[in-house]
Amino acid sequence: MPLPIGGLAAPDAIEAWAGRYLDAAVRGVRSAEVADKIALHLARFRDHFHADHGHDRLSAVVKREVIAWRTHLSADRDAGGLGLAPATVNTHLASLSGFTTWVCTHDPAALPHGNPCAKVGDLPLPPLEPRALTPGQVRTLKNVLDRLPRFHQHKGRRRSAAGELHGHARPLRDRAIVHTLLGTGLRREELVNLDLDQVASNTPEALRAARKAKISGVRGKGGTSRTVFLGSDGRTALADYLEHERPADAGPAAAALFLSAASIGSRRPDGRLSPRSINLICEQIGRWHDAEHTDPARHISPLRPHDLRHSFAFALAEATDSDAYELERRLGHQSQRYIHRYTNPPEDIAAGYVEQMGTVQITADLDLEEMRQDDDGTDRRAGPVRGAGQLGHR
Repeated sequence: MPLPIGGLAAPDAIEAWAGRYLDAAVRGVRSAEVADKIALHLARFRDHFHADHGHDRLSAVVKREVIAWRTHLSADRDAGGLGLAPATVNTHLASLSGFTTWVCTHDPAALPHGNPCAKVGDLPLPPLEPRALTPGQVRTLKNVLDRLPRFHQHKGRRRSAAGELHGHARPLRDRAIVHTLLGTGLRREELVNLDLDQVASNTPEALRAARKAKISGVRGKGGTSRTVFLGSDGRTALADYLEHERPADAGPAAAALFLSAASIGSRRPDGRLSPRSINLICEQIGRWHDAEHTDPARHISPLRPHDLRHSFAFALAEATDSDAYELERRLGHQSQRYIHRYTNPPEDIAAGYVEQMGTVQITADLDLEEMRQDDDGTDRRAGPVRGAGQLGHR
């Protein structure tokens, strides 16, 4: 039985039915942001259908039209399409499928040919490319981190000679943050939510003496909790920060591991850093790094916290022979697609593998050639080698 609107059945129009669907099943049920996206997707389908047929009768929508719309969404702009990424196209299809399923449930006669989205497949997604730094980039980044206080010094000759830093500068904290991200694969939200008591060895002396230090109870996405470990660089950097900078910024109730400068008037009452501040720290360090390198292949800007997470994940995948269980434990990911992302090397690293394979093959060919020479006494480059019998028949 048709669902009435003001006592009347809805007109045979995509726009009218979409409005009913949004009011009844989306707005007030989904978040405002999601509701706006669904409305945009349905409007795009309506506009595409109207452009092709000159009307927007819902009863004329069949599977063929949904497939044509999918093609239009993914086609290049030069070809008249929207040039959307496969994941975005699939989101559009999901919005349309939710709409047509709702219509079929409430008034099957409105779509007399059945659900047009039934058995319309999603576009295949390309392999997710990790944004991992190369070993060379990691090495030069750590070089900058070792000299980070110099970048925070005043530029004036007298004040620079005295080693004075800018008032809000916390170079040891920033160094510890980057080393922690690079050595544990934490997300930025997970990092800023860390408390000092989550670090097993949380004094400078204990960190410097320890051969390992763990951070327990890391709260991740989906209510997950995991334990991560700090490497040597991370332990040293964190010990320096805890000894020389954090005490001046820590109030009586300061629980957060990483604190913003107490001199900042607008800082949070508990001193905890915001996720956005982690972005700014990484971006600035990336710019300082690139300013020292003329080779574009060495550049890492814009350096993002997630780049450091990917770098850790790719290194962990190599060290564990792509052990999916260990990757899940340390990264807090439950999606196999994202786990596979970390076993798919970036282009420059993959290109290096190909070069290594070529070198190995050349070496193997030379070894095989030498073995043949040893077997038949023939030097392929100089011709037959004279044996004892040959010397006697000159």
